[in-house]
Amino acid sequence: MNRRRRETIIREIEYWKRSRLLPEQYCDFLLALYTEGDGRPRSRPHPGLLAAGLCLLLPATALAIYFTELSFVLQTLLLSLFLAACLLLVWRWRKERQLLHFPLIGSAWLLLVETVAVSSHYFPGQTGALTMTVLANCAIWLAIGRLFRLRYFFLSAVVGGALMAAVVWWR
Repeated sequence: MNRRRRETIIREIEYWKRSRLLPEQYCDFLLALYTEGDGRPRSRPHPGLLAAGLCLLLPATALAIYFTELSFVLQTLLLSLFLAACLLLVWRWRKERQLLHFPLIGSAWLLLVETVAVSSHYFPGQTGALTMTVLANCAIWLAIGRLFRLRYFFLSAVVGGALMAAVVWWR
């Protein structure tokens, strides 16, 4: 069978499946037949499982950072890896508003922990560098709050900035 004809048949079967003109099992069988096994629906992990995994990732990060004797480079690498996983989920779930909160909060927390750790390592005892690090995180939270229209990020940025201003003024 030529390629154009096969693509037409596959598009028709997919239309039948979407429109529920045939039972889903029949459409899956026909798609597997005409695509030689490539057209079967691939099982994807349930988003709730990924969100639960992300919720478990955050305590694992705290354990790895604060309760192990890993070198600074290894800790930073581990945090960066966890942050990349969260940002990947943010990108993947950018259109699903209900699921987007988990990776956004996780990535904000991981970024704060990582930047404070790096600042404390490279500038020990310098509160100015730590203050700038926290204020930079607050600016990122403010941008995220405006971009995604999330009040709690906006509020966190304002409260964090106000607290840092109070600490600087108090000293």
